[in-house]
Amino acid sequence: MPQLSPDGRTARRLPTGGDAAAGNDPAGLKTTIRRAARQARSAVTGAQRRADDRARTRLALGLIRHDLAPGSVVACYLSAAGEPDTLELVEALRAEGYRVLVPVLGRLPDGAVRHDVNWAWYEGPHALAPGLRSIPDPTGEALPASALAQADLVLVSALAVGLDGSRVGTGGGWYDRALEHARPAVPCWALANDTEVADRLPSEPHDHPMSGFITSSRAQPTPV
Repeated sequence: MPQLSPDGRTARRLPTGGDAAAGNDPAGLKTTIRRAARQARSAVTGAQRRADDRARTRLALGLIRHDLAPGSVVACYLSAAGEPDTLELVEALRAEGYRVLVPVLGRLPDGAVRHDVNWAWYEGPHALAPGLRSIPDPTGEALPASALAQADLVLVSALAVGLDGSRVGTGGGWYDRALEHARPAVPCWALANDTEVADRLPSEPHDHPMSGFITSSRAQPTPV
């Protein structure tokens, strides 16, 4: 029987941490999950993607307004094409008085590849430029990885999330390194699509569990 997302759309079943191969090769299973998630994202129509983005942004804003006062610091990724959109979200947060930290991924001023984790304050859409893999990159001052310790909430990109707090990202390990600098009690939520939610996903020792996830239909905490 086909798997259905909460809104009734047919969902491709993602391989999960409960699959037989997970215990022997979690890294390989993650690669399979990434491939399946990217294929599914590429098949979503523009109209459906925009509707999902609007709904997810409303839920994210509701969560943040409920939990944090203006002036609080939210760290959030800047979305590339096809990812759950955050560009409307970060601009709305800035307009409401929240301070927003965003990743700096582009090359260093001398043209060298950036290997360190860096952040910058989001200053508006005018202060963004195309960066690594067409991901928007802030043009302001780059801050060290330790800047994340200022965040009261972290919103993380994901290709799949588990009800148990597990997450599969793009595979570069950026957030695994970045989240080492978050304060221990700070919640970390992943943004994903309804079709990218599984009971649990393969995990490795370096993976950082999520406090919850936000899709177009729900903002759900996890047991973490």
